[in-house]
Amino acid sequence: MDERVESAATAATAVEPDAIAPWQHTGLVLVMLGLMATCGARYPPVFVLAHLSRNGTYLCQMSLTWLLTAVTIAGLYHRRQFLAEAFGRERVRILRDVGGGFLIYLGGLGTAVVLALVLFVLHYPTQRNGAAVALAPHAAAELPLWILISLTAGVCEEFVFRGYLQRQFLRWFGRAWVAVGLSGLIFALMHIYEGSGAVIRIGGLGMFYGIVALRRGNLRQVMVAHFFQDALTGVLLFLHH
Repeated sequence: MDERVESAATAATAVEPDAIAPWQHTGLVLVMLGLMATCGARYPPVFVLAHLSRNGTYLCQMSLTWLLTAVTIAGLYHRRQFLAEAFGRERVRILRDVGGGFLIYLGGLGTAVVLALVLFVLHYPTQRNGAAVALAPHAAAELPLWILISLTAGVCEEFVFRGYLQRQFLRWFGRAWVAVGLSGLIFALMHIYEGSGAVIRIGGLGMFYGIVALRRGNLRQVMVAHFFQDALTGVLLFLHH
């Protein structure tokens, strides 16, 4: 009987690997992210907007983001279990999640402000390259798609970076600070088209979100915070414009 129990435990271990996906799949996801970051740096928003309307640019960005998310989901070992953990098994409470997400957004905003002040004190060149202003909606007809792309970024980017990559790195390296740091660094490099100062601020913001996601155990409120970050930035730039 003991031998049967031991063999069953061994079999269970064999079918439930420590990693959340094969290393080859994670390599594919990282290659896709690298290509997207390289294309973004080579063909910044100002270049793209010279050939496409803002709504067309938004649709292209959303399509690429959802494609990346679909590829990420496809490689998971235990897809349903991972999705349940990422989005939280507890009952959804809209007011609590939105309120908590807004507080996290304020915390992330504070993190970005502190990093900006540090860069200023260090006399680090942080001049804006106009990418955020160029991408922000300039007409009321562009606002609905901007809200939709902000929602897409909040859900998909948090799933890929704080969900998939951060958890995979945690399983690989066994140290939370390494997982948070690596996922935050990769997240920051995806915004290299905004300039080096923005990369540093966004890296700090990504690590802040990573710490919160670890403590909360799911991504719901971090996704809400990310949505607020993008949506409100675009709306404020629209109003200023």
